[in-house]
Amino acid sequence: DAAGRRGVEMRMTVQLTGLQQLRAQLAGVSERRLAAIAATGLTRTAKRASVLWQERIDTKVENPMAFTRKAVRIEPARANKLSAKVAVKDVNGRGLSQAEYLQQHEYGGGRVVKKFERSLIASGVMPQGYITVPGRGVERNGYGNVPRSTIIAVLRQVATSVTRGYDRTISRDADRRARANARHGTRYFVMPVGNPQGVSPGIYSRDAMGALRMVFAFRRLVQYSRKLTLEQTARDAIPTIAAEELERALRESLARLRARGG
Repeated sequence: DAAGRRGVEMRMTVQLTGLQQLRAQLAGVSERRLAAIAATGLTRTAKRASVLWQERIDTKVENPMAFTRKAVRIEPARANKLSAKVAVKDVNGRGLSQAEYLQQHEYGGGRVVKKFERSLIASGVMPQGYITVPGRGVERNGYGNVPRSTIIAVLRQVATSVTRGYDRTISRDADRRARANARHGTRYFVMPVGNPQGVSPGIYSRDAMGALRMVFAFRRLVQYSRKLTLEQTARDAIPTIAAEELERALRESLARLRARGG
């Protein structure tokens, strides 16, 4: 049986039923050995399902970051717990966790609001129902994202309220770069939604030479289509994978038993 749950932690649990019926068909196989065989088969099933999930994430998510390319984990089965779990990780101290980020691609709907954006909303800088989009020409890192030093500098200058826990994500290096930007004259300011000048709303910067650029644009919350379908992928594949892996584990165990003359 396979069961999934929608929420912050996206997971699929593989459980084994009918073990007693199987044991009745296997003369000479103890209950303890059969439980060990089942645990091995379930764990291997979860590992193969995790590979399918990660491959789908890597191909369906555009330009995935390093933490997204390592988003899937498993919990192995044990002889006294005949279930194994494959899940998207829910651990990331620098913003959205893998599960928070990927659930929008799994289930569709509105994009998850980031901690940075929640700080802007709490400060009254950006209205509810909006998100940020990197401005044209702003510096990006290798994954196409605005560097953390820029985000920190923006928060320091325009946000009066910082989302709880965000300070813990600020590294010393990023903090030093943010302070250096300020010393060199980079200043950030907000053009609010609906401003009378008709300027595109967002966060802008002006450097010491007077050059102006948009750092973040404010955009209405976008809607994502479902493009991962991890749960359905697992539901389709797990019955076949589980049958193969349980058969393999049983075959290996019986071979070892015969080799010992059991």
